[in-house]
Amino acid sequence: MNLRQLRTLTSILKHGSFAAAGDHIGLSHAAVSVQMNQLETTLAAELFDRSSRPVTLTADGVRIAQLADEVLDKVENLRLEASGAKTSGAVSIGFIPTCVHHLLPRVLDALRKSFPDLQVSVKSGLSSELAAAVVRRELDFALVTTPLAEIPELDISAIASEPFYVIGPAGTAVESDASLLRSLPYIAFNKRTWVGQHIAAKLQQRGIHIQAAIEIDSLEAIENLVADGFGVSIVPLRLHAPARSSKLVQIPFGNPVDTRQLTLIHHLGKPQSRLDSAIKHIFLELPKP
Repeated sequence: MNLRQLRTLTSILKHGSFAAAGDHIGLSHAAVSVQMNQLETTLAAELFDRSSRPVTLTADGVRIAQLADEVLDKVENLRLEASGAKTSGAVSIGFIPTCVHHLLPRVLDALRKSFPDLQVSVKSGLSSELAAAVVRRELDFALVTTPLAEIPELDISAIASEPFYVIGPAGTAVESDASLLRSLPYIAFNKRTWVGQHIAAKLQQRGIHIQAAIEIDSLEAIENLVADGFGVSIVPLRLHAPARSSKLVQIPFGNPVDTRQLTLIHHLGKPQSRLDSAIKHIFLELPKP
């Protein structure tokens, strides 16, 4: 007895005859007959009433064909589980707010296609908050900016590098990033965030001393304020975000240009399952512009 014979038997149950079953699975009537003779011999059971035309399943044949259908379902589920193509359960993922609008839908779409039975919960927060939640094992994964200091409990995988630009209102004279920064009031990204602290440190290293007139934790709000002429700022060119407004001028920040690194983190103490590996692969394979 083999899986091919069981598939032929279930096809006969579903399609009503040797000929119809053979047409469905791509076998001749004679090949179907040979397989069923072999199966009856192996099982020592009379599966077909050959006194009727066309040949029909006996009561035992129907029962065994139904059981065979259940076996084939289990075999297929086993194959899918082994390949990682089918996974049920739940996973929790954190996203920094600046990635929610543009990356979260792509990740959720990939997860839904690969794991339709998977329950996904999402939390948005600052990088430091999400990292702490992963350390406490309240989140399975989080997409954050690279930690400013090493966190021993975390495995960190680089996902994308986003260059920083100094932006100003359209029509502003642009000689250098430093001159653009000094041309209008400075709108800072929230200094409680790792990226805000990173930008502040870079400005200090370069000796660019400017006082923030406004401090906001939304990149979209910063870009809108700058476009409306309220000031200048430093923002990353976000992965998969729409093209910036024509109301803005921009110039790379630094030479070489400074970047924000997006990283995927998870707890080092958590055993790496097939699902975990697949989720990590989805993040690593996010299309780059």
